[in-house]
Amino acid sequence: MKNLYYLLWIDSIKRIQLYHPNKKNWKQEVWFLNTWMNALNFWIIFIWLKYYDICHIPLIQIDIFPGVMLNAFVPFAIEFALPFGVLNYFLIFHNKRYEKLLKRYEDYKVTSKPRVGGIAFIYSISIVIMSFLTAILYGIVLN
Repeated sequence: MKNLYYLLWIDSIKRIQLYHPNKKNWKQEVWFLNTWMNALNFWIIFIWLKYYDICHIPLIQIDIFPGVMLNAFVPFAIEFALPFGVLNYFLIFHNKRYEKLLKRYEDYKVTSKPRVGGIAFIYSISIVIMSFLTAILYGIVLN
């Protein structure tokens, strides 16, 4: 499982370096995208565990902003994205650990021919589709 996690990061880093070699803030972009994909993945697991009454973790409620969407987004970001953001930072970017990982997985090739593909792209698309389907199915089943 650890190798799959690191391969996801290596694929993301190598692809952004291949397709955008002059980009200065690539670390923030890769960190942001992978953190939100991990958060969506955790949300999917959480929703189905809640539906089947396996585990029910109370979510925090915030009602200080003027809109419903903002009041729902901030707790989601705190509960699902923040833990993965911190974890991803310390496992990948702290003390430039990504450089060690790039050396360890240097035999992992990213070619420029298939613009679409690779572990990171497949993971991202599958998580977005699964989260969309989960939201639809959970809404249908609950009503």
